[in-house]
Amino acid sequence: MLHVEGGSLFRHHIVCSILSKKPVTITNIHREEDPPGIRPYEANFLKFIDRFTNGSTFQVSQGNTQLTFNPGMILGGVFSHEVPVSRSVTYVVEAALLLMPFAKYDSKITFVGCTQSEQDLSVDTVRTVSLRWLNLFGVSSALRVIRRGSAPAGNGAVDVTCTAVRKLKSIKVIERGRVKRIRGIASAIKVAPDLPQRTATAAKGVLLNILPDVYVVTDVDEGKNRRSELCSGYGVLLVAETTGSTAVISQETTARGREAPEDVGARCAHLLLDQILEGGCIDAHHQMLVLLLMALAPDEISVARFGRLTPSGISALVIMETFFGVTCAVKEEAQTDAPGLPRSTLVTCMGSNAINVWKKSS
Repeated sequence: MLHVEGGSLFRHHIVCSILSKKPVTITNIHREEDPPGIRPYEANFLKFIDRFTNGSTFQVSQGNTQLTFNPGMILGGVFSHEVPVSRSVTYVVEAALLLMPFAKYDSKITFVGCTQSEQDLSVDTVRTVSLRWLNLFGVSSALRVIRRGSAPAGNGAVDVTCTAVRKLKSIKVIERGRVKRIRGIASAIKVAPDLPQRTATAAKGVLLNILPDVYVVTDVDEGKNRRSELCSGYGVLLVAETTGSTAVISQETTARGREAPEDVGARCAHLLLDQILEGGCIDAHHQMLVLLLMALAPDEISVARFGRLTPSGISALVIMETFFGVTCAVKEEAQTDAPGLPRSTLVTCMGSNAINVWKKSS
């Protein structure tokens, strides 16, 4: 029985317990917060795990601040799941993407709730970037936005499909290359169409000073069946593609209160440039996902170049060793094509050779 502490990595501790088939006890879950204990959206995640797996058991104790989890079989399948409006649907989708490849059946799940929030990635980021990394490990997956939704009403919906595989592939993502083009999408829910357009124009205004190939589209969900005061908002996602065959860097922002659309677009563009400056092939949002997939890859050498490791990236290194016994070699390297800029981080490891025992070998 493994023992971990704190609720900051609640989802990943549960997911890695299932993938490693090791029971885990999580203690001091939000103990210092008011109220203490498991949050409603975390309880909702456990409900999803209960539906997605067979034989998993949960036991909560010590005033809702301790959870003992025994993993079961990963089933997959076709069903729908509603996520509380306090978090985006991607709160569950991000964790589900690690489980779906190792399910007994191919998965097609409809997630209902908010499609964007300040705390979580937007569905556009998952669709255009997260799934690209998953596909690099040999997993065929897709996400379709049915309708958009934002807090406090929610009511958005996405379909996530994923094919179960016997095992993943190892990766080698070293050469970042130079940025060759930037693509983006300014999405909006029940707002004036000019707001996302102004957001896209502001983002392009910053980026065109550096690169000529910049294109940002707009996607406005009119929300005819929803009241605008309960379900409105807008944001923008920018994705930089490089001459490296696999490197992709993304950044996103959503409007805060009465923030002007020009400020939203410019803020996203500057955040993207900061990410590019880090010199990695993988942006900060996807360090956890890629590192955990590397831990699940075959017992071959996988290597990836990151920018500066974020707290979630460092936590991923700890989780890899705790649950899978995978130790990484971490080396900082100067950017040879741009001396004086921040050092990139080269992470090398040998995967745990996770096998999908529920799926028959073809």
